[in-house]
Amino acid sequence: MKSRVVHKTWLAALAAAGFALMAAHPAQAADKIGVTMPNIKGPWFTPVLYGISDEAKKLGYEVTIQDAGGYANVDKQVSQFSNLIVQKVSAILIDPANPSSFNGVVREAKAEKIPVIGAGSPIAASDVEADAAASSSHCNIGHELAKGAKTLLPNGGTIAVLAGPPGAFWASDRLRCFKQDLAGGNIKIIAEQTSEQDPAVALSLANDFLQRFPDVNVLYGADDTYGVGAARAAQGAQKCGKVKILFAVLGEAAEEMMRAGCADYVVAQQPVVIGRTAVQLMDAVVKGKPLPSKSVEVPLIPVTMANLDSINKTGMQAPKGWTP
Repeated sequence: MKSRVVHKTWLAALAAAGFALMAAHPAQAADKIGVTMPNIKGPWFTPVLYGISDEAKKLGYEVTIQDAGGYANVDKQVSQFSNLIVQKVSAILIDPANPSSFNGVVREAKAEKIPVIGAGSPIAASDVEADAAASSSHCNIGHELAKGAKTLLPNGGTIAVLAGPPGAFWASDRLRCFKQDLAGGNIKIIAEQTSEQDPAVALSLANDFLQRFPDVNVLYGADDTYGVGAARAAQGAQKCGKVKILFAVLGEAAEEMMRAGCADYVVAQQPVVIGRTAVQLMDAVVKGKPLPSKSVEVPLIPVTMANLDSINKTGMQAPKGWTP
């Protein structure tokens, strides 16, 4: 609860500063910000980009979005970042596929006095500090997923893990901190597999787990691409409620699976809020206003059927039909 209060207080301070700045230095119609993402579609990226696009429009910025086409295409994302520097955008917002790969181009951006803002990850590059960042800590997501596992398995049990894309730092951080909290306890991981971030691949992997481990108690998904795949596998095997499904992010499909009784515990991020906050931070940096904090961590919200209808989902999901 404390983190939510701090976040709201910070946003209020930033909003007040922002409105004052806009009155004195409104964004010019020609001001363009660049956004580069490993992917632009799906239950995480679409709402982040909605938050960015909608907030930027309110503040008078034009947005150009670059799509690397997947976590395996790190070199392409680096190249797209470089192209945004050449375009002399007012700022660059980034969720990096691999932070350490962006050290050089982030330095180039800083040399050109182009602010770099993390949008979804705490940092823009491993040893080059971003000008600001809005995120949810991936390690904290792992901790919250571990709380979910203990809630679902109070007497212990077994978990099979759909670990996320191979080499994706966010997925590795989540699973590392998840395992830390379960170490030495009576909940055991009996299988673990990385895979492409694709719903059909996640469904196939989850089906394989259910066949190989018919008595597994929980399927863990790194995000809701994997979690929804696991939920649909449980549904197809008529094991909803018998095999518990645990994952992060609450997109529309994840909500549907929870209402169907096939998703049990979701650590919901607020990607729309993350996108909006990243733009607010960017706007303050562009206008030369000192920030109350350079890094804003947007609160996580554990979701079960018990609170699904009472939470505000506008910070989690883009409007129906919206696409980048």
